[in-house]
Amino acid sequence: MAHELIVRLTIVLAVATLLVAACRRLGLSPILGYLATGLVVGPRVTGWLPGGAATELLAELGVVLLMFSIGLEFSLPRLLAARRLVLGLGGAQLVLTALLLGGLAELLSGAGVRQAVVIGAALAMSSTAIVLKQLGEQLELQAPHGRIATGILLFQDLAAVPLLVAVPVLAAGGTGLASGLAVALAKAAAVFAGLAFVGRRLLPAALHWVAATRSLELFMLTALLLATAAAGLSVAAGLSPTLGAFMAGMLLGETEFRHQVEADIRPFRDVMLGVFFVSIGIKLDPAALAGQLPAVLAVLLALVIVKPVLLAGLVRAFGHSPADAWRSAISLAQGGEFGLLLISLAAGGGLLPAAAAQPVLGGIVASMLLAPLLLAWREQLVAWLPPSSAIPVRHGPAQEIAGAAAEWDGHVLICGYGRLGQNLAGILRAESIPALALDLDPERVRQAAAAGEPVLYGDAGRAAVLEAAGLVRCRALAVTMDAAATAERIVAQARRLGFRGPILVRSRHGQDDEALLAAGATVFPEGLEVSLAFAGQLLVLLDLPPSRVESRLNEIRAQDYAPLRLFFHSSGREDARQEARDFPEAIRAVVLDDEHHAAGRLLAELALEETGAELLDLRRGALRLPPQTLDSRLRAGDVLLLKGGPEALERAVARLIEGG
Repeated sequence: MAHELIVRLTIVLAVATLLVAACRRLGLSPILGYLATGLVVGPRVTGWLPGGAATELLAELGVVLLMFSIGLEFSLPRLLAARRLVLGLGGAQLVLTALLLGGLAELLSGAGVRQAVVIGAALAMSSTAIVLKQLGEQLELQAPHGRIATGILLFQDLAAVPLLVAVPVLAAGGTGLASGLAVALAKAAAVFAGLAFVGRRLLPAALHWVAATRSLELFMLTALLLATAAAGLSVAAGLSPTLGAFMAGMLLGETEFRHQVEADIRPFRDVMLGVFFVSIGIKLDPAALAGQLPAVLAVLLALVIVKPVLLAGLVRAFGHSPADAWRSAISLAQGGEFGLLLISLAAGGGLLPAAAAQPVLGGIVASMLLAPLLLAWREQLVAWLPPSSAIPVRHGPAQEIAGAAAEWDGHVLICGYGRLGQNLAGILRAESIPALALDLDPERVRQAAAAGEPVLYGDAGRAAVLEAAGLVRCRALAVTMDAAATAERIVAQARRLGFRGPILVRSRHGQDDEALLAAGATVFPEGLEVSLAFAGQLLVLLDLPPSRVESRLNEIRAQDYAPLRLFFHSSGREDARQEARDFPEAIRAVVLDDEHHAAGRLLAELALEETGAELLDLRRGALRLPPQTLDSRLRAGDVLLLKGGPEALERAVARLIEGG
C-alpha cells in the first residue's frame, strides 16, 4: 500500500513538473499546468489519483495560506488613499458584473437565485496571478490601466473573504437567508475581536521572543501555527477557515515581522495552492464538458466579451480615457482563482449540481487559457474598438493639476517621485530652483502633500497632464521612472506639445535609447554611472590623483561607456534574460583542448569574423597575444575572448569546437 502510494505520488509530481514547465515555456500561468495535471491524473482520465479527503485537506490548507498572505498585504491606510479606485470602481465592477452575469445565468439556464448569486460572483472575479504577472513583465503596473486593474483586483481579493463566508450559508438553504448571513457576520465580528485582543496583547511579544532565538525554522513554524490556529478558531465558530486566516494575516501585517512571515510561508502556500488547483482539475469531467459544450462557450463568451464591455463603460464613467478603459477591461477579461474556489465550494456543499458546476469551471479555465493571448493582442484590439464617446466622462485629474500649477513658472518638472525624484527635488530646493513633481502613487502623493512638498497626482505620459503641470513654462523636464516605455511616451508627448527645453531621462544602462536620443533627450545610464562612481572612489582611495581619475572616467564616457557594456553573463535563467535585455552583446571565454577543431589551426583558417563575433583577446598561459599579430597555430590551453550577441557567440563557439 505504501509502495503504491509512493509510485502514484511520483507520477503526479512528474506530470505536474512537465505540465507546469510547459506552461512556463509557453508564457502561460502555472495554474493552468496544475489544472491540467488534475485532469490527467484524475479518475476520469488515467485514474492515477482518485482524489479523496487527504487531497481536499491539502487543497484547503493552500487556500488558508493564500488568504493569510492577502491579510498580510492588507493595509487600511493604503485602501483609504485609493478608495475611489478600489472601493468605488472595484465595488461597482464586482456588484454590477455579478448582477448581470448572475441574471443571465438565471435567465438562460433556469438556475435558482442562490445558484445565480454564486455563479455571478464567481464570474465577476479575475485572475490576480495572471494579470499582475503579465502587467509586471510589461512594466505596466504603474500605467493608468495597470493601476485600474490592480485596484479592481485588490477589491476582488478583499470581497472573496465575505463571499467564502456566504457560500456555506447559501448552501444551507432554508428561508432565513438574511438571518443566517447576519449570524455569520456577528460570528465573524466576534472572532475578529477575539483575535485582535489576543493578537495585539500577546502576538508582538511572542514574535519578538521567537525572533530573538534567531531560528528560521522556529519562526516559520510559528507563522504556520498562527495561520492554522486562526483558521481552526474560525471553523470552531461555524465559519470558513479562510476568514480566520485572513484576520490573522491582517493582525500580523501591522507588525514589523510582516515581510519575513510572508517570505517564510510562500513556499508552503505555493505548493499547497498547486494541490488545490490539481484538486479542481480532478473534478473536471471531459465527457460532461463535451456534452455541455454550448454552455461552456456561453460562459467563455460572458467572460471575454460581456464582462469587459461592462467594465470599459464603468471605467469611462469614472473619468478615464477610452484607451485606458479598454486596456484595463481586456486585461481583466478572464475568470480567476477565487472564481474556481467559489464554484468548487458551492459544488462541494451541494449548492450547485455537477451539471451546473462543470460548464462554469470549464469556461473559467478556457478564459484563463485565452488570457495571455488577449493581453498580447490588447493594443491591436484597443485600436480596433470604439472609443465609447457616448459615455459621460467626469473631470479627471488634469483639471485639478492645472489649478494647482497655475502659478508655477520657470520650474523643473519631475516625472516620478520615488527615491531618485525626491533626492533630485531636495537638491534643486537647496539651490533655490523651484521643482514640481508628478507621481501615480496616491499614498506617496498624500504624504508628500501633507509635508508641504509640491507633488501632484497624475500620469505624466498623458499630454493633458503635462500641459496642465505647466510644461511650456518649465525650464527643464526630468524623467526619473525606471521604465523605458513610459519614459519614451513622456518625452514624445513633451516634444509633441512643443517643449524645447532640456530633458534628462533615467535609463537603466543607456542601451536601446535611440528614440529618446532622437527626441533630443539626455539619457543618464544609471547602472553604468554607478560603476564609474564606484571605480572612481576606489581609485581615489588608492591614492591616484583626482585629476587622473576624472580624466579616466571622462574617457570612458566619451566612448559611450563601451568598456562597461561587455561582461560575462550569468548562468541563471532569469538573470541571463535580464542581462540579455540590458546588454545585447556579451563576452565569452573559450578554452581550447586537443579535441577541439581549432587546436592546431591558424586563426585565419577559422574565419571567425563570418560568425558575427569579434575576437577581442587571445591568451596563452601568462602571455596576452594580440590576435592581429598572431602568426602561430592555436594550441590546446589557449583562451580566446569573444564578443558578440548570443547567436553570434554560439556560432563562433561551434566553429572553434566542432568546425561548423
